[in-house]
Amino acid sequence: MLRSGKWTLSSGTLVMKQPNGKDTTLNYLNFLPSCYGGKYMVFNGGTTGAVFAGSTKCSPADPDSTQFQWAFSNNYNNISFYRGFTLVWSVLETINPIKFDTITQSPLELDTIHGVNDTLLGFTRVVPVLDSIWNLTFTRDSVPTFSIDNAVITSFSQSAFTIYFTMISTYPDSINHHEGYGFFFDAAASKTDTTDLPPIITPDTFKYTLTYTNS
Repeated sequence: MLRSGKWTLSSGTLVMKQPNGKDTTLNYLNFLPSCYGGKYMVFNGGTTGAVFAGSTKCSPADPDSTQFQWAFSNNYNNISFYRGFTLVWSVLETINPIKFDTITQSPLELDTIHGVNDTLLGFTRVVPVLDSIWNLTFTRDSVPTFSIDNAVITSFSQSAFTIYFTMISTYPDSINHHEGYGFFFDAAASKTDTTDLPPIITPDTFKYTLTYTNS
């Protein structure tokens, strides 16, 4: 059944951590370029397969198809894709604090607690900052040739199948003053300066669930 179809990605989710460390589920299809809409896979004899560009290429220089290898394991409960598989995109997560120079802006009025909850122990807040407000963005990130080892394959039929696999990645950690407007003591100048603290990049495991339909 697998070798008799043209398999197109029809739905998918990606689970990753938000800057607060909690998981969020994204619609994977929202992060695919439009030129991926016509791509499909075929599974040839033996353990070879190919990804075909379909009606729309992402670049005129792209080949009509790209070869890859595949294999079942664990009594057909797992499937691996390797040696040329290119149908996976990742997501890049970025955060930046939203800062305000004033706490009054008609018709908007803003306030913050400073010197207590939003300041490191031992320092005094001198610049009002709403550091509980963040600009959070998700953008797609291309992944070079990517091997999928032992993806769990479920709901397999002549018309569709679903695979689950993971990818090691990272996320920007925003808790515990890992991102925002901070203070540090400049010993050489004998004064306290301010700086934008960069986020700490923390390891994450992206979880993909992708469904392919026989077109």
